[in-house]
Amino acid sequence: MGQKALSRLRFNFGFLLEATLGESRVTELDYPTIRVSEDVTLTPLQGQIEATRTSEGIYIAGVLHSAIELECVRCLTPFLHPITFEIGDLFYYPPHTAPPGEFVIAETGFVDLAPLVRELSLLEIPMHALCKEDCLGLCQECGQNLNEGDCGCEEDNSDPRFAILGKLLD
Repeated sequence: MGQKALSRLRFNFGFLLEATLGESRVTELDYPTIRVSEDVTLTPLQGQIEATRTSEGIYIAGVLHSAIELECVRCLTPFLHPITFEIGDLFYYPPHTAPPGEFVIAETGFVDLAPLVRELSLLEIPMHALCKEDCLGLCQECGQNLNEGDCGCEEDNSDPRFAILGKLLD
């Protein structure tokens, strides 16, 4: 069986578990491209996070900037959509003290931010993703991407419900 690859967003904050309350560490993130999960790849992922020791674990806060590949709803062309999201979550330690569904710190002291970054980046995807505001979409007749040029199809403005009457004129 194949072994699951370790996340590139896995950080060792075990030293903070032994630190005094309020002690923190800032970490810079600068990944040209990172695959956060099977369905999310971010290009690039940049920003900084601050990990702070609390009485319940480690609080991680920061702002990250990235772009995620989406498909335009009008022309179906893939494009990179810029996103910015804030991280602000508590990772509980020891793990058994965490409420159900909350993030925990492994016994090894490692924190995996990949599930949180995936969740936050997916929440930034717009409902109506457009490659550009004035996207022309696809031709309804031939499927040509109208952003690349005119397809040459004649525009038929007649109502299809009256097509039978049009045959009488012929």
